[in-house]
Amino acid sequence: MKTQLFCAPLQGYTDVVWREAHNAVFGGVDCYYGSLLRLERGELRRHDRRDIDPQANASLPRFVPQLLGGAADAAVAIAVALRDMGYTEVDINLGCPHPPLALHHKGSGLLPYPDELRRMAEALAAVDGLRYSVKMRLGWDDDSQWRDALPALEPLHPVHVTVHPRIGRQGYRGELSLGQMEALIDACPWPVIYNGELQTLDNINDVIGRFPAVAGVMVGRALVADPALLVPERATARHYRDFHDRLFEGYRSRLTGGDHQLLSKMQSLWQYFLPNSPRRALKAIAKARTLDAYLAAATQCLP
Repeated sequence: MKTQLFCAPLQGYTDVVWREAHNAVFGGVDCYYGSLLRLERGELRRHDRRDIDPQANASLPRFVPQLLGGAADAAVAIAVALRDMGYTEVDINLGCPHPPLALHHKGSGLLPYPDELRRMAEALAAVDGLRYSVKMRLGWDDDSQWRDALPALEPLHPVHVTVHPRIGRQGYRGELSLGQMEALIDACPWPVIYNGELQTLDNINDVIGRFPAVAGVMVGRALVADPALLVPERATARHYRDFHDRLFEGYRSRLTGGDHQLLSKMQSLWQYFLPNSPRRALKAIAKARTLDAYLAAATQCLP
């Protein structure tokens, strides 16, 4: 069976413009995931609706929106809104480590509370016309909390469970709990996707070698840093420049705040993109005050 390759959402970066450009120029991804959705005054934000619009994502091989795991009523409201937009699959985020959310039993902060987790799972399972996948940590403050969390997910019968083998309190730092990951894979009744610290193709191959039972891997930050990560044969200067130009024109057409907003958006990309670029050029990008200055600096970074 082919190992599936998934693109993890990175809030503020892997939006609809980035996804379309990445798929068109590099590809190699079987499924792209949307950034986690939350309610604002009881509704999805207009910006979020635009980002997950089915027609806007129609060119992708597969796209799945993601809701933030938490209170059952809020999760159901988002799920129903997504179903009404035409979606048949939704990913449930139980991995977000952001303390302001986690400390309110959301994201990875819901994992220590299996009763609350089961209530949410039962409520979501009752929504007709939807199936679910789950993205989770091993726990919030204990890397064995998955043992009680997995049974709580049974009402959902997840398509798969993506696991980042850290606890929420670690954020994105510290040792991976690979022993617990191995135990989870053995115990999980659903396909498992591996996520976390996949920086190179060698990392990916090492994970597949160590955990041959995983159904796929999910890559996030490393794919933003090098969009050719999964298809190194396409890592030519032409591809990188085409990718950058698609982003530039895509944001120019979607953003309504003029040159300043476009400049700010493109500058933010370089917080991850091509991190081994010349330091002087990266500084020039960060300091640019006009689009011409930005483009001149960016040209020095693109291969």
